[in-house]
Amino acid sequence: MRLLIQLLWPFYRRYGGLLVLGILCVAGANLLALYPGWATGHIIDALVAAPNASSYAEVFLPVAKYLAGVGVFSLLRALLMVGMRLTLVVLSRRVERDQRSFLLQKLLEWDLSTFQKHSTGELLTYFTEDLNRLRNLTGPVVLYGLQTLFLGVFTAVLMFYTDPWLATVSLAPVALIPPLTYFLRQKAVRRGLRQQEAFARLSAFLQQVYPFLRPLKAVAQPPALMKRWQTLTETHAQASLAVARIEAYLHPLTMLLVGLSLTGVLIYGGIRAATGAISLGVIGSFSLYLLQLMFPLGAVGWLMSLIQQAKASAERLLNLQALTPALHYPPVSLSCPKAPQWRWENLAFRYGPEASWIFERFSGTIQTGEKIALSLPMGTGKTTLARLLVRQVDPVSGEIFFGDVPLRTLSREDLRRWIGYVPQQPILLSGSIADNLRLVRPEASRHELWQALEWAGLADEVAALPQGLRTDIGLWGQQISGGQRQRLALAMVLLKQPQALILDETFAPLDSEKIHEILTHLKKYFSSATWLLLTHRQEVKPFVDVWAESLQEAFSSKEREIGARCK
Repeated sequence: MRLLIQLLWPFYRRYGGLLVLGILCVAGANLLALYPGWATGHIIDALVAAPNASSYAEVFLPVAKYLAGVGVFSLLRALLMVGMRLTLVVLSRRVERDQRSFLLQKLLEWDLSTFQKHSTGELLTYFTEDLNRLRNLTGPVVLYGLQTLFLGVFTAVLMFYTDPWLATVSLAPVALIPPLTYFLRQKAVRRGLRQQEAFARLSAFLQQVYPFLRPLKAVAQPPALMKRWQTLTETHAQASLAVARIEAYLHPLTMLLVGLSLTGVLIYGGIRAATGAISLGVIGSFSLYLLQLMFPLGAVGWLMSLIQQAKASAERLLNLQALTPALHYPPVSLSCPKAPQWRWENLAFRYGPEASWIFERFSGTIQTGEKIALSLPMGTGKTTLARLLVRQVDPVSGEIFFGDVPLRTLSREDLRRWIGYVPQQPILLSGSIADNLRLVRPEASRHELWQALEWAGLADEVAALPQGLRTDIGLWGQQISGGQRQRLALAMVLLKQPQALILDETFAPLDSEKIHEILTHLKKYFSSATWLLLTHRQEVKPFVDVWAESLQEAFSSKEREIGARCK
């Protein structure tokens, strides 16, 4: 429980008044739930005594009084039940919303290397299975748990107050329901962990295959994909059936024990009623009390199972939240860059302790307004250099400066505002073209959106579409071509009007005419910006100051007076 309190208390603390009001509503509703059973017993006793009554009024007036009380208290209980749902259920939804937002905020703080340590299926499981299990805790567990607690305590007190011996006999069998249900639920939880692992593998496979189904069909053999899918679905199905087999025992077991309790009430209560120790009304009341306890007591094991599941998910989420990203951005930049230029000294980088060095003792500079194009062979580190310059990764040693300010001292917001970066495989979200553009600048006007599309050479194609900016691009932009995805990503970057541009193979899928059009726009509207273009397209040469086919050639000129040595 400590883990659950640690995870949930910051969220519940915001809604303390709603929680207290909900608890009071649950307590009042379950206290009033005892009245119908109690009144039924008195009505039975009144009807049993009817033959000895002196008049009909002596019989029916008490009965009418009890029936009127049942109606009034039932109405009050209904209002309290509405109140407890308007408080506790609303509270659970608010906590779920806050948890989801908090988790998303934590993930947005991650850097590239931290993301690469977690599969898509694993991250999806956090937002689906784990948050759903915590929702079960904050919703059903809190609501039904409080109901079970209050109703069980109130009923037991009333039964023992009425007749301790009959209460002991009637409650003994149903008292076995919680531990037996908990035992079965624990077995179901253990099997449920295997079910969750199977679901994560299934989700990861689906996330990898579905968006790229068409290109995969051109490369992979469809029977091989189907076989893999069938294996994963069969594993998940068997794990789910294993859980279902355990849970199939729960309802019959509950009904059996409640039946034994009712049998005890009728037999032992009948004997005591025959001797005059209790009235028939007591037997009727006890029978209704037991029927009323059937669901709450049967739910104890289920609630304990949900608590165990939520505890496991809380541990996973706390571990996730405790992860410290490899990159730390200060909330506010320690100083502001004076100009869009880079300088790096004695740079060393590799992707892991056992990996080979990509850069070692590497120094270089890119001057303000300079336009450099790197046309390097595959595997020479040009994409890694781009990631270092936009601080997707940090060097193992050495320092990178932007505008004579250490890159590490810039906030994430300032870094993204100054530097525009289009990677080789840009990420687009499902939705319209306008939706994706406004991810960069939510306040951008339609004129600014069209202007960015014009700069990226995409305006005419978007204008020709029936829905224009409202055109849906599909999941990860799969409904538009590769060249259109690159240009839409470029438009998103240009919409910010950055002071420095890094374009990694942005022109690869474009024809010569379109490349010339885009570069003409960049030369006209972003001539003062610093460019670093990673490309093999020869059409770029007339638009740049330096065309380099090696890092030595790009960063070791006499004007820079800083050598570059790349291993």
